[in-house]
Amino acid sequence: MKAIIGLGNPGPTYRSTRHNVGWFVLDVLAKRWSAGASVTARHSQVARLVIDGEQVFLVRPQTFMNDSGKAVRALIERDGLGVDEILVIYDDLDLAAGRIRVRPSGSAGGHRGILSIQQHLRELARTTPRIRASAARLEASVAGDAGGAVPSPSPVVEGGSPRVAAMAPAQGRGGGATGGISRLLSRVTSRTGKGEQSGAVARSDETVPFARIKVGIGRPPSGMDAIEFVLGSFTPDDLSLVSGAVDRAADAATDWVREGVRVTMNRHNGSEPPRGAPPVTVADAGGRVVGVDRQTLPPHRP
Repeated sequence: MKAIIGLGNPGPTYRSTRHNVGWFVLDVLAKRWSAGASVTARHSQVARLVIDGEQVFLVRPQTFMNDSGKAVRALIERDGLGVDEILVIYDDLDLAAGRIRVRPSGSAGGHRGILSIQQHLRELARTTPRIRASAARLEASVAGDAGGAVPSPSPVVEGGSPRVAAMAPAQGRGGGATGGISRLLSRVTSRTGKGEQSGAVARSDETVPFARIKVGIGRPPSGMDAIEFVLGSFTPDDLSLVSGAVDRAADAATDWVREGVRVTMNRHNGSEPPRGAPPVTVADAGGRVVGVDRQTLPPHRP
């Protein structure tokens, strides 16, 4: 059993926003693999599907972005999942629109949803041997070591090995990537007081052991606030780039279920966006773009 978790904010106000691109990927997976009806459980909407005999949960936290870790923790505790059995998909401001990146771990990179998950997993690891054991399995799988030992740094992982401070809580007092949750530098505060507003602005150097797929949404235009940008709706021009990334992220998520994070990284990181026909967008009654029907990029122009 595995879980693919798409980060986003619940409700029609946020349905079409850049911050909810993880949910777009879940839409594609649900359609491809004929997912069952969603049910509300563990602070999330959860749908079940089967990929090559493997039961997979599609999880949409309903806690708002800043509290995503609460939903992920509840899922792990109730269903007995390890950190090597979850995949998180989310938007990335620092990745060009149309690109994806698969990682076995990493820092929050300014994303409060990821920071929340890191914090909750770190707390779990202090008291739950199963979480520490699954973290070791994840590192071993990245290094290609079936024996389960914690590996030395692997060249597959950009920026060094996927260090897991939560595996050894006593070491969490230090600084740097091998220490505990590093000092959080918050640059902005929520506009409305809800948890959804600051998913793109926290800062942490902590690395935690869970696989993720980043979907690039690009940087905001000059003069636009980052929060305003991520909470803005996709335009048709945006979708001509991002919809291709959504489709490839769904491909990568499927490969993760089948073959694990190491193979998925090698297959999908650094690949060029494919050429193709313009995407077919889905609009609501008011004409606002709310999703994608066919995820392909427009024809390449040299």
